[in-house]
Amino acid sequence: SEVFGDIMIDYSYVECSMASLTALAEFSERYPKHRRGEVEVALKRGQRFMRSLQRPDGSWYGSWACCFCYGTWFGVEGLVSCGAGPSDSAVVKACDFLKSKQADNGGWGEDFRSCYNKSYAESGAERYGDSQGACVVNTAWALLALIKGGQGASPEVERGVKYLMDRQLPNGDWRQEGISGVFNRSCGIMYTAYRNVFPMWALGRYREFQGGKEWN
Repeated sequence: SEVFGDIMIDYSYVECSMASLTALAEFSERYPKHRRGEVEVALKRGQRFMRSLQRPDGSWYGSWACCFCYGTWFGVEGLVSCGAGPSDSAVVKACDFLKSKQADNGGWGEDFRSCYNKSYAESGAERYGDSQGACVVNTAWALLALIKGGQGASPEVERGVKYLMDRQLPNGDWRQEGISGVFNRSCGIMYTAYRNVFPMWALGRYREFQGGKEWN
């Protein structure tokens, strides 16, 4: 097809795989005796598949949003759900990748070019985010991955949290900063709820990491 990318056959994705693995892992915790052998085999196979999708730089390509911050969050989330710890080599590489992409102001940012070119769009959100190419949605995805990967106490996470808080509007909203969704590599989608859902999720995860204590 000349309109959509990579659509002639269906593929397995890091996003769908993470969702399936976390569901199996949580089910296994609640019902450890139910089909235990099959679940354990599925988790091991799923973890191997997740690792096979990781790129040499430590990232995962996200097929349903823009793009590497998003995909890497799913990769880390899936591996940790399967039992990988902060010292796991794949988790370490993923966190190092994200840290290397943080802007000087504490945020992260990509745009649609990451999806189409399949390479990280440096300062990608400069047109729709801030002057350093960062935006709240990508920052939230990066924070969710880093905290899940055991980096909650890192200076990168602290700076990212401050970035989200500083970018919040007086009414509690965050500004719409551009297209963050995509499908079939070349079709962007405006998910307006993303600017609120993911920053709140990231801040909530950080507060949970902090033990629920108040911070500002």
